[in-house]
Amino acid sequence: MELYVSFSEIFRFFKRHLWKFAVVVVACGVVFGFLSLKTFKREYTATSTILVACTIDDNASPDYSNQYASMQNVRLQAAIAMAPSEDLRLKVAERAGVDEESLHSIEAKQIGSSTLVDLTISTDDRENAALMADSAAEQIAEEIAAIYPTPPIQIHIITHAETPDELSARSSAIKSGILGVVFGVIISLCVGIAMILLDHTIRNATYVSKSLQMPCLGSFALKAEEEECRDEFRRLRAAVTQQVGEKGSLLLIPVHGKKGAGETACGLAHALTVAGRSVLYLEADFSGATQAAALGAGQSKGLVAALKDGSSPKEAAVSTKIEGLSFLSCGQAQGSSADLLASDAFSAFVKKASDEFDYVLCVLPDEENMPDADNAASAANGVLLVAEYGVTPFRDFEESLTRLRTAGGKISGFVLNGVR
Repeated sequence: MELYVSFSEIFRFFKRHLWKFAVVVVACGVVFGFLSLKTFKREYTATSTILVACTIDDNASPDYSNQYASMQNVRLQAAIAMAPSEDLRLKVAERAGVDEESLHSIEAKQIGSSTLVDLTISTDDRENAALMADSAAEQIAEEIAAIYPTPPIQIHIITHAETPDELSARSSAIKSGILGVVFGVIISLCVGIAMILLDHTIRNATYVSKSLQMPCLGSFALKAEEEECRDEFRRLRAAVTQQVGEKGSLLLIPVHGKKGAGETACGLAHALTVAGRSVLYLEADFSGATQAAALGAGQSKGLVAALKDGSSPKEAAVSTKIEGLSFLSCGQAQGSSADLLASDAFSAFVKKASDEFDYVLCVLPDEENMPDADNAASAANGVLLVAEYGVTPFRDFEESLTRLRTAGGKISGFVLNGVR
């Protein structure tokens, strides 16, 4: 399934990586400019305009005039064809008295349908450029006259060549630098778009909701202000209350994210206690992640020990720095944590906790890496999946959701963390 990407997300992507693309653009500009300076070759052009003309008696018959015009055109085309020849280049260089290597090429082009021809030479000798262009015109006139002696058709220089302006290596480097910048922008756009199209992580909560038929209960920005976070957790509290009820238990399960569900559970727990609800933060994540320090919780007996000795949730839990919030760590698992979370004892413990507290927030390990979440899915009144923007793959999220539903989990919705 392809992920929908909005224009706003594309804009945010390029804004987020702007400095990287800027480095590419500047680097391309510098490289192109540097190469231009290293390979810069001064080449000048000068152009002379010649006229291929004939004089016809006013009393000449129309047939003779047409024949003469045809012969004139033959000579004009011969002049054009002769211009690029190596033989002519050598003769022009000798005629102008310059080094033959300095005269790079000669080109001829007819001006429209007239008998005017532009002769353009290219050279690295600026001072003698005009002399070479005029010499080319004179040499062609002699060559044509020698090849076609009759009838007499004359070739005149109408416009003499002028000495070309000085070329600047700096100007050439600037132009190449600009070209490099344009090239860098194109490369950056292509790479950026390719990265977006190849990125199949979750970036659009609305699309996920519609595709998987589950509500997004919260969307938390990566660099949100404190008040924004509080407002979002209030909305999450309202959504959870609607999904689970006025009392109940909720499993929070992260899916393939760098940040687990612990931060989300802490924020939700605080929002619930502010509303006057008693909350148990039940840490069932045996992967080692803990929020004990963040909550200011002391040393607790632990879930494993409580299940073993039959302690009630209220007896096993410890208080935290947040009034109305109790905390119970997972403790040290003996044997398989998956078996522990799938046991009847765990389900009974969660149910008992729901009787002793208004809300039980049970944080499980990453569903992608641990099977524990699937086994415990049916133990609570609701399941809240936690995805991370740009990190959680959509496929993995979809597969996790399918497994949890198959295991009997009551999916309340999902939250998206780290939105940029």
